[in-house]
Amino acid sequence: MKNAVLTSKVEGQTTIIMIVPEGTNVNEGDLVCELDSSMLSDKETAQEILVEKAKAAFEQGKEDLLIQEAQNESDLEAAKLKLRLAEIDLKKFTDGDLVQQKNDLDSRITLAEENLSRSQESYEYVQRLAKKGYRTQNDLESERIAVETAKINVKLVVGEKRVLVDYSEGRNLAELEANVKEYGREIQRTESKTRAALAQKKAELRARELTFEVESKKYERLIAQIKACKIYASQDGQVVYANVRDGRSTENVMIDVGVGVRERQAIINLPDLDQMKVNARIHESRISMVRPKMPVIVKIDAYPEEVFHGEVDMVASVPSSTGGFGSTTKEYEAVIRITDETEKVNKLRPGLTATTEILVERRDDVLQIPVQANITFGAKQFVFVVTGKKVDLRPIKVGKTNSNFIEILDGLVEGDGVVMNPHSHFKKEISELEADQAKEQSKEAAKAPEIIAPPKPVEGGSPASPTKKPGEGALAAGPAGSRPERSPAAGPGGGEGRPQGGPPEGGGRPPGGGFDPMARFNEMDKDQDGKVSKDEATGRMADSFDNFDTDSDGSVTKDEYLGAIAKFRGGGGGGGRPRPSEAGGN
Repeated sequence: MKNAVLTSKVEGQTTIIMIVPEGTNVNEGDLVCELDSSMLSDKETAQEILVEKAKAAFEQGKEDLLIQEAQNESDLEAAKLKLRLAEIDLKKFTDGDLVQQKNDLDSRITLAEENLSRSQESYEYVQRLAKKGYRTQNDLESERIAVETAKINVKLVVGEKRVLVDYSEGRNLAELEANVKEYGREIQRTESKTRAALAQKKAELRARELTFEVESKKYERLIAQIKACKIYASQDGQVVYANVRDGRSTENVMIDVGVGVRERQAIINLPDLDQMKVNARIHESRISMVRPKMPVIVKIDAYPEEVFHGEVDMVASVPSSTGGFGSTTKEYEAVIRITDETEKVNKLRPGLTATTEILVERRDDVLQIPVQANITFGAKQFVFVVTGKKVDLRPIKVGKTNSNFIEILDGLVEGDGVVMNPHSHFKKEISELEADQAKEQSKEAAKAPEIIAPPKPVEGGSPASPTKKPGEGALAAGPAGSRPERSPAAGPGGGEGRPQGGPPEGGGRPPGGGFDPMARFNEMDKDQDGKVSKDEATGRMADSFDNFDTDSDGSVTKDEYLGAIAKFRGGGGGGGRPRPSEAGGN
């Protein structure tokens, strides 16, 4: 019930260098196996160096990011300062330098014009004096030169103003305005450059961070791998080596010191031998009868004289396929927990073969006959009763059944003698009875629509049934001490129902065949409530639902379904256990 499997968690291939002897009882936390970790230790040292390098690069990346942020701030401030200075230069030129230059030139023009006027007056005065002889010709020439000089000065100053107004003013103003616009665009370029540089540094930092994380995880994984080289017991138990056969070769995979093991390969099993279970399988025709807590009798092949006791611990809710390709056999896994005292349970070992009998029901004071005395024709049951020296054929009504006995509800009383294996003694009578029953059922079938095609005769007369051996996943239901049934759907033609084997004598059609009515019923019973509604019905049953629903309650029970099949399948007879419709299940 409680089994721990210790596996190798080391990646790749490694070697066992220590393992406790098989059969040793260990406690939880004990060291039970050690794997070779030398190569991992070498890798750990190399990986530690890589981790340190990645960590240093990551730290450098963080510093580079801080430097880039500061540099971006400085570049942006410098660009903004250039813009402010360009705006100041423009304002200084328009409101200061240009006005001042114009005023200066105007003043110089005025002064030059006044100098020209005075020189002109002085020239005229000296000219009058020279005519009277008071001044010489040289004086007059000097005054004339002074006038020409004054005129030239006026032309020069006026020319300077014209150059300023026509050329210098426009050029300087255009240059200064262009500087303002250019420095404004330079701010945008600087912002873009700083964002790109910052994004690059962040990307580099993220890459270095991821590299550091990857290298760190590799290092941590190596540490974990080295730690996994020591395997500790996860629970108390007995050490059992996980020696298995490799499906790819004919050699056994043995667990021992020096043997190589791969990742996830089982090395040690730690079963708790104080709690044991039986892994069983239950056929779908019996699954409805099994519930948790049902008592179970367990017989172990290794201890044939001892009887173990248990109870149903768990029944799977979905079937597991047990047949080969194309098989329709469905069985449900079940867990039978052994409930005997610990000292008795400790005798058991994993892997032993067990036969289980699940006790689904107990009845006291039951009138019963052996299954070998029963004769089945369609839906009717008969026995040969011995009264003195006379033997009479008598119809009976049956109830529950198991692999050995049939419950009698009507037709017999306690003390009646019945004939065992009547086919061996009353061939003629059985043939006549079978012919009469076949005629009667044929007349009834002619009155109703065909529901199910009669099954093909099968040699031996046994219905299709699983071939699982009792105790190996099959359900064996019955009282304590009864032998398990041959199969979940064993019928009149089975080895126990008709020991002589073969079809019934007298020419009648043997019951059974390839059709399994209970499997078909369970397939249609979608909600598993034991009834098939009109919405759930399919095939011929859906076409003739009213013929199945004999009590007209809107649903078909198992008894109604099996009764309709027996009614319309067209006869058939044989000895042995009755059909499920008459037996009422196991």
